[in-house]
Amino acid sequence: MRSENEQKELQGEKLKVGVLGATGMVGRRLVSLLLHHPRFELTKVVGSGATAGASYRDVWEEKESALQHHYGSRFWRPFPVPEGIDGMRISSFDELLSSDCMAVFSSIPERAGEFEEELIKHGCVVFSNSPYRRFDPEIALVVPEVNRNALVGARFVKNPNCVTSGLVLTLAPLQDRYGLREVVVTTYQSLSGRGDAKYAQELVLGNIYPLHASSEATEENIWREVKKIIGDSFKISVTCNRTCVQEGHFVEVRIKTRAPIRSTEEAADALAGFNPMRSLRLHSNPQSPIVVLGEKGRPRPMQDANHHEGMAIAVGNLTTEDEVFDLRLTYVVNNLVRGAAGGALLNAELWEAGASAVRNKAGLQH
Repeated sequence: MRSENEQKELQGEKLKVGVLGATGMVGRRLVSLLLHHPRFELTKVVGSGATAGASYRDVWEEKESALQHHYGSRFWRPFPVPEGIDGMRISSFDELLSSDCMAVFSSIPERAGEFEEELIKHGCVVFSNSPYRRFDPEIALVVPEVNRNALVGARFVKNPNCVTSGLVLTLAPLQDRYGLREVVVTTYQSLSGRGDAKYAQELVLGNIYPLHASSEATEENIWREVKKIIGDSFKISVTCNRTCVQEGHFVEVRIKTRAPIRSTEEAADALAGFNPMRSLRLHSNPQSPIVVLGEKGRPRPMQDANHHEGMAIAVGNLTTEDEVFDLRLTYVVNNLVRGAAGGALLNAELWEAGASAVRNKAGLQH
């Protein structure tokens, strides 16, 4: 005899989920994506202890207003408050633990990683944007189109840095077709990549701010993430910068391959045709994860950060005419969607689809 919960799962009832770190920039974007999700029911939003019990709308508006005030209203555009959060109150962590949430999306700082550990011990599945334990061998670090098998049996799932999320999508089809020997990456990352933390205006407004040797370990993180997701068969050099853009990271990539690339068009076809999850019916799965643009001067963050609702990267400026490298290209990745909230959500959808298939198979056998 099945329990009531098991019967509901077999009937396709939504999985109850919570968001830890829901008041942060990535957390807010996660909430906006979850509000009308067909498979997940958002029941808890959790912020810091200081915000527990507060109106979620009030905290949301306060944080967006602070960013606009800091960077200036002519530059910064607040992300609108979705209507679905009206009446929502911020829960405490203890309320999340005592809830019936089976999965939790986490967007907390690395220093707060013990909260993720507590959720795992409590039986939750955690999908996390946090750098905490990202490089531990036993922790799954997943970009579904590239290494989705790492999700099998996982209950603690990480998605990588926003640059890496787009970079491995770009490198995977080229690795498959040509093999990679050396990759040189230079990033121009938007200000929203740092969340609600604010840069001094003189560093970033109308400026380029190199991140090398700064408090942000972005260069090393990207290098290590690429190695963990794709493998260690090629050399990679990474240089990171912040630039005066609100949303969307612009990245230059220079590549030496093992097999020759016969033409720019051939490389473009390899990228555009990369879609290993095309047959999966997942809510956040883009029609194609890579959009190749032939127009000169593209991609650009303002015009190209939102292909397929921000879940596809835009690739352009491809050329094989270079004296040093076999291929040059640039891409734009939406750092808040594909590179963060949407990446975690796609991991969760893929995990849930697998778990649902197992439950349904078990149901047919009873």
